Amino acid sequence: MSQRSPALFVSFIVLAVVCASFALLPAAAQQQGPQTNLAALSLTTVTDWEAGVAEGALVTNNAGGEVRLADEQREGSFVSPSFVTDFAFNAVGASWQADVPEGTRLALEVRVRDSEGDDNVEAGWGAWQPLSAIDAATAASDDEGTFVTPAVLAVPATSQALQVRASFTSEVERASAVLEAITLTYLSTAPPEPIFATGLPRRPLLAGGKTLTPRPAVIPRADWRGRAEAAQPLRRTPRGLVLHQIDAEVRAGTSLDMVRALASYQLDVLGWEDLSYHYLLDPEGNLFEGRLGGPTSFVPRMAAGGDAVHIGVLVPRGGALSPTAQGVLINLMAWLGEAYGIDPMGTHRVAGDAAATDRPNIVGFDTLINAASERTPELDALVPQLRLLTDQSTVRARWYFAEGNVAEYSQRLALFNPTEAETEATVTLVRPGDTPVTSIVRIPANARADLTVNTLLDNALALPAIVESSAPILVERSMSLTTDIDGGPGITELSRVWYFAEGSTEGTQRTFLLLFNPNPVNVQATLIYMQRDGATFAQDVQIAAQSRLVIAVNDITLPDGSLPLVGKNFGVQIVASQPLAAERTMRFGENGSGLHTGRGIATLARRWYFAEGTTQSDFQMHLLVLNPNLQPANVTATFMGPEGEAAVRQFAVPPRTQLAINANAIIPDLGVSSMVTADRPVAVERSLRFNNDAAGTIGTGATAPALRWAFVDGRTSDVTYYLCVSNPDRLPTTVTVDFSFGDGAIGSQSIVVPAGARYTMAVHEIYPDENIVSAIVQSTRPIIAERSLFPGGGLRGGSTNLGIPMP
Repeated sequence: MSQRSPALFVSFIVLAVVCASFALLPAAAQQQGPQTNLAALSLTTVTDWEAGVAEGALVTNNAGGEVRLADEQREGSFVSPSFVTDFAFNAVGASWQADVPEGTRLALEVRVRDSEGDDNVEAGWGAWQPLSAIDAATAASDDEGTFVTPAVLAVPATSQALQVRASFTSEVERASAVLEAITLTYLSTAPPEPIFATGLPRRPLLAGGKTLTPRPAVIPRADWRGRAEAAQPLRRTPRGLVLHQIDAEVRAGTSLDMVRALASYQLDVLGWEDLSYHYLLDPEGNLFEGRLGGPTSFVPRMAAGGDAVHIGVLVPRGGALSPTAQGVLINLMAWLGEAYGIDPMGTHRVAGDAAATDRPNIVGFDTLINAASERTPELDALVPQLRLLTDQSTVRARWYFAEGNVAEYSQRLALFNPTEAETEATVTLVRPGDTPVTSIVRIPANARADLTVNTLLDNALALPAIVESSAPILVERSMSLTTDIDGGPGITELSRVWYFAEGSTEGTQRTFLLLFNPNPVNVQATLIYMQRDGATFAQDVQIAAQSRLVIAVNDITLPDGSLPLVGKNFGVQIVASQPLAAERTMRFGENGSGLHTGRGIATLARRWYFAEGTTQSDFQMHLLVLNPNLQPANVTATFMGPEGEAAVRQFAVPPRTQLAINANAIIPDLGVSSMVTADRPVAVERSLRFNNDAAGTIGTGATAPALRWAFVDGRTSDVTYYLCVSNPDRLPTTVTVDFSFGDGAIGSQSIVVPAGARYTMAVHEIYPDENIVSAIVQSTRPIIAERSLFPGGGLRGGSTNLGIPMP
């Protein structure tokens, strides 16, 4: 049975020259006036074919002229005469018409040299390079049996002669492929003075949603193509990534010429509506924007491509992907996968002519179309490794910690892996002005791993940290003294605006604001201190790139030597020129025995929930409300005990003012949860002090209940551990807590929490003497969950933290 490729529209030009002149680049490059020259020659008639040399093949006058195997031959070849071109060229493309019956094969190759010579002399000719055709159909034509090379071959820029060879083989007696016509297009895109891709501007890709994986920087098409072009693509959400190996022996610094030739060939010669590759990558790691319209621009020309992003990679036949190019490719695929929900290790369903099939989300095009042996297999063979590396390079979790100090504290990071597979996390300790320290932490499936930072460094006062992983890990930091502890989750999203409802320099209290700038540029920030009496104070600061600034509020000094914020209670608003991470550390008590530290509030809200709270024993509880608005805010504080609502109080908070609500004066000697509502967005925190004000903790409220909460840190070995659950719903809820321990053991507890009430679980009584206790709290109705830890039963301080909401 005869097999033909689907139709293609190809214009055959016989010894015609077309010159396309356009400005290529801005500034100096434009002044060079580089041109794209292209021309084509064809073999179609008996006369054309007879000018060549046939061995084991014969020329017939069927259809005006064609070449096929001679009778009784199973293999043969045809070599054209050498063609002298009108100009030196650096790229070649081809299209041909052929009938290739089943059991037969037709392979085409070209070679070039610098000038014309004796056809019988091999000197000067380069190696034969195969012409690879694809099934790239278009509805604009019904011409069956037309093949085309979708990409051009890169050849030396001094080439001025070319030759084509056709090789025929057959496994069937008296059967042969038939070559009816061939057109060779040669192009010159090398300007008189070289223009290097490395010097072109790059811009981060802006398509897709927010990602943790860094956005790749791409050379915009308008910059490398030299013209502004409008895009009107069909839109499809990509479900896979298809890699194309473009056979190109590109000399250093000449990839721009190749990319320009490819664009001219597909757009000007083949007449395609746009480039068939969304992105093009050269051996030096330069990433070019290809198809206009971004990753959602559908490519109808690539048969079997499906809804995919097509990436063209310039790799010579028999060559290898350079480490630099591989790194750029992996980053591009990792970003695309995260931006469009494409799992690098997964598959997706593709409808075919016969039935739907499952296709890997990352696949090589040659494998996809079951290409013939003359195709380029190197990139396809690398795809399994690329899938794994892309998955490992996808950043699915990033946690920032602005506070970090191993000179004065014991510091530990607790990392929890909620997935079913072991994973790794990279912990980067940033040392301003010095080389960062990196540590790899392996985290078992559904388990926790700890990193004691003091074992990596000592005597470091400034040590912000970034934790990244390809798994959606959860991370908490613990800071401890011998007299108090605190900690909690890191920051998952940088922000330009931060709020702290609590701050004080009254009595023994010292407040430190820690601003961590992981950006590659300096950041300007303005801090507005809003005091309890309504007074405000503004401070302008600069945070160096990839560094941290510590603001000791007690020590802020005016030019006249006065200390404007000493003896004050205040909240703070921070507005920065670039997103950063902000935390606050407070020390208090005799000799600074008390400690609490934690992240700021990035978003104001009208409703705040707290599951933990008590006025029992010597605990002093305050709700701190910051109203940063220019209008007053009306605030309602609701306290709920074990049986339900216990008290409600209303307050008016003036503009740009901090309010402290003394819970002990409202609900004395009671364990409570609380809720603060306001008619304007405000920031709210809860303060707990105990041990005669020698220890304490501050917690940020939740802005909404959730069905699942995670607690990474925790232990019951010499620690009193409480889980506090608040049910703000009007109906009771069933809460299940799943625990995991350091030895791999697990445990589970279930409770019912009445409507509008709270429940406290004494975990240390259920699971005593455990060095590692992590917990996932799940509920049938949305709840608030917090964890309290008291070393030595509270004799060595304590900390209370809101859980991490989970989907």
